[in-house]
Amino acid sequence: MPPDPILTHAYDPERFRASAHQLVDLLADELAANLSATQSQSLPWQTPQQSEAFWRDLATQAPSIMDIARTVLQRSVRISDPRFIGHQICTPIPDAILAGFLTDFVNNGSGVYEMGMAGVAMERWIMDQVAQRLDLPETAAGVMTSGGTLGNLTALLCARSVKSPTDVWKSGTSGQLAIMVSEQSHYCVRRAAGIMGWGESGIITVPCNDRFSMSTDQLPELYQQATGRGITVIGVVGSACGTSTGAFDDLNAIASFCRHHDLWFHVDGAHGAALAFSDVHKGKLAGIEHADSVVIDFHKMLMTPVLASAVLFRRGLDGFRTFCQQADYLFAESNDANWDDLAQRTFECTKTMMAVKFYTVLAGGGPGLLAANVDRLMAMTGELVREIQRRPAFELAVQPQCNIVCFRHRHRSAIDLNDWNNRLRQRIIHRGEYYLVQTKLHGQTWLRCTVTNPMTGPKEFVGMLDQIEQIATQID
Repeated sequence: MPPDPILTHAYDPERFRASAHQLVDLLADELAANLSATQSQSLPWQTPQQSEAFWRDLATQAPSIMDIARTVLQRSVRISDPRFIGHQICTPIPDAILAGFLTDFVNNGSGVYEMGMAGVAMERWIMDQVAQRLDLPETAAGVMTSGGTLGNLTALLCARSVKSPTDVWKSGTSGQLAIMVSEQSHYCVRRAAGIMGWGESGIITVPCNDRFSMSTDQLPELYQQATGRGITVIGVVGSACGTSTGAFDDLNAIASFCRHHDLWFHVDGAHGAALAFSDVHKGKLAGIEHADSVVIDFHKMLMTPVLASAVLFRRGLDGFRTFCQQADYLFAESNDANWDDLAQRTFECTKTMMAVKFYTVLAGGGPGLLAANVDRLMAMTGELVREIQRRPAFELAVQPQCNIVCFRHRHRSAIDLNDWNNRLRQRIIHRGEYYLVQTKLHGQTWLRCTVTNPMTGPKEFVGMLDQIEQIATQID
């Protein structure tokens, strides 16, 4: 019995060919318009209620793929527009976008080698390349994950298995375990402690200095206080860099402290570990080579579509201890043992072939492409800082260390600057030409830009700051 005609129509290769050509033409035109900033908005803002109502209505009209594509483009943030200076998401190169198209077509998983042969093998090559850039030893290995949040949780679960005084997978946690983290650490680190059932006592918060980096000189005292309360501290998390300000912790100091107390040293490098691909800026990561585990996102500064991240372990075989404490292959002599068995080392069983995207960037474009991108983003961040400093109406929260800039508009009178800058940003967002975000530092609201598009430059910075000053005059 032949399949229902509705099924043969859905899988028709010629219909697929025609739609794909139309879609690529549409996307290429959109990319050209975005990169040249010829569209009126980088953020076509609508309220959640308006957006939901629109998509519910469209669903009743049996839209074609091209109807959906055109509408998605019209109603989405234009990441490749150089006026998008908001969140930590890069402008992916077209080759990596096409790699995503390819992986969706192949639709192989990556948890089991026989189901994802190409992706699993690519992933191992990527882990080797990244480990070399981070100056990790030859024993290093890792896996790709769907985002840095999952990567950090995976690393901390491994730390728990390795450093816990009991076999947590057989007997559960015995006593109160904890990790030490900066007050500026990403919220996912605290969330990981909660997921592991450690409660609020599972996080030992380390204050930051005036640069928003961890005050590492306070580690010994806080450690002694915790152990005095009967808490078993198993590790320290260093930020490279913090997501609010882009500040880098002193990784060498943390590494030394961890060695002295036999603690796990984890580096959340989701954002800033990308600097390892730049010979100019790699020095900001000094000490990362001593880490027991590192997380890096490829979709923040490394030209790859979301989501594509990795967690690497200094001793690659530790990765097998993430989800079990004892296994025969832990006693193997090299990482060649079961390297293709990703399901043993990751939450994700049916994992996407995300490796193909970054493989396309790194193998296709070469490390020189990534270095050029990182160097450009850092250079343009410096241009933004200089433009802010040239204008008396603005002030910086801190001198940036990465591609994140926090600043605010200073009203001439003694009004609430938190409310004032929030109002300014809301006006900018609703206008939609420029997209920037905001953050809280010591209870104060600051505007925040992240330079992630290599086409963003002085023209966009001047235009954005001019617009803020114009809006300030209008609502004053």
